[in-house]
Amino acid sequence: MNDGLSELEKIAIAYTKLKEIDRNADLTELAIKIIDPLSLPDFNFNLRKEALVAEGTTTYIYENNATYPSLFNFLAEILHSKVPIAVNDAKFGPGEIIVADGNKEVADIKLISACRELRNLIHAKRTEAFSR
Repeated sequence: MNDGLSELEKIAIAYTKLKEIDRNADLTELAIKIIDPLSLPDFNFNLRKEALVAEGTTTYIYENNATYPSLFNFLAEILHSKVPIAVNDAKFGPGEIIVADGNKEVADIKLISACRELRNLIHAKRTEAFSR
C-alpha cells in the first residue's frame, strides 16, 4: 500500500494548499478522497517488517523511511486532535507509529486494534467532511 499512502499525502498537500489560498474553497472532494481509502477495512499502513523495541515501546517505521506530514496534519484536523494522533496504546505520526508495549508480539496486536479504531474514527468524520 506504499503507493496508496504516497497518493494520500499528495491529496493532503493539495487540500492544505487550497485551504490556504481560498478559505471558502469546497474541500469536500479532496477530504473524501483521503477519508474513503483510510476507512476501508483492508487499509494498512505500509510499515517495515522489523520494528524497534526499546524502553517499553515498539516503534514501527514506514517503508523506505517515508513520511506523511500533510496526511497526518489533515487527520489531526478532522479528528480534532494533534500530531501524533493517540489511539488506544498507539501514537500515529508522520514518520512512525509508536505502541506503548515493549513486547513485539503484544505490540503487533495492539497496533492492529489501534489501526482498526483509527479507521473507525476517520470513517465517522466522513459526514462531517460534507458539511465543510
